[in-house]
Formats: sequence, structure tokens, C-alpha cells
Amino acid sequence: MEVDFRKQLERQLGFLRRSCESYDAGYTDEAIRIATAIRVLIHDTKNSTSLLKHLDALNIKLSSTVSADQHPDAVMLIGMGRLRMIGGGPTTWKAAISPDAIKAQFSVSDWWNQIVYILGKTRSSRKDLLLAAADKDGGAHVDAKLTKDYETLMTTGQRGFFHYSPTNETHNFQPIMDAHLVYIRQMGFEILSSPDLLALTA
Repeated sequence: MEVDFRKQLERQLGFLRRSCESYDAGYTDEAIRIATAIRVLIHDTKNSTSLLKHLDALNIKLSSTVSADQHPDAVMLIGMGRLRMIGGGPTTWKAAISPDAIKAQFSVSDWWNQIVYILGKTRSSRKDLLLAAADKDGGAHVDAKLTKDYETLMTTGQRGFFHYSPTNETHNFQPIMDAHLVYIRQMGFEILSSPDLLALTA
């Protein structure tokens, strides 16, 4: 039986949408499944072929929420995530998943390898973070040891702090938590906001 790769793409995008919806409903560990679905779409190895390669679609463009303008000597890059205040309530740090967050369109290779996180000497691409989640943090496999870059993003407060002021009289600094999951959720948004990719299912 011949595999219908277009149907398989629809299936993976369905998995991705449902995982994003579950993440937004509070099940933030669904980010690991988001990473796994994106890996199936894009990652090629000696032993496995990505869906986009099967579809001869590696020349399409993918949406990016990270600007192409990055200084080679940068020691810090916010990359993903943004502060939000909803209805005058407390400020939180969440994935940027609104249409105005899209900054550019990149080739599949450039999107996959774009640096989205810099802290000192640590420079992580989407590929680095997504494969760490999918291959080491329980997406498709669990490793005894995670990558150093991925562990850095997992560390509470390592990504930084934001100012939280629920009243005019109280001032607190809240640590950014689970930054790795926020980054992956935002990557899911980028994929689902990529017109070239979605057009492959038409």
C-alpha cells in the first residue's frame, strides 16, 4: 500500500493543532508533543525522512516570529515569549501567538537552524531545542541526560525575570519559568501560521 504523504501531513498538523490547544488550556507539557510533530515534518536523518522531503517541499517558506537581524556578537537574545497583561490583571510571560508576532518568512533550512536563544556563550536554534524535547525529554525518547542548552532554558529564572505589580503598592520580580515549553509552543504557532505549508494540504 502506497503512503499518502499529503494525508500524513494533514494528520501531523492535526496533532500539532490539538497539542497547541491543550497547551493553551493549561497542559503546558503538551509542548513536548508539539516538538515531536514538528520533528516529523522537518527533521531528516540517515534512518528517517521528513514529511516535507517526502512531499518534495523543502523549498517552501515557514513563518518566523524571530527577526533575521541578529548581531553575531550578541550575548543575549529574547527570541521568543512576551509579557502579557490581560484585563488589567497580573503580568505573565507567555508565547507570542498573535498574527502581529510574525516577523519574516524563511526557507525550511533557515527556519530550522535559526538561532532563537542566546545567553552568554549559549546559542540555541529551533533544531537544538525541538530535538532535545523530542529525542531526550520524552517526546519519542527519554535520555538520562539532557543537552546543556535545553537545561538552561528549563531552569527557573535562568531566562530572566519580569516585573509583576498587581497593585500600585506592591512590586515583585517574578522568574520566567518553563521557558523551553514557551519557546516550543511559539514554534508550533509559527508552523500553523505558515501559508506555504498549509497550502500543501489543499
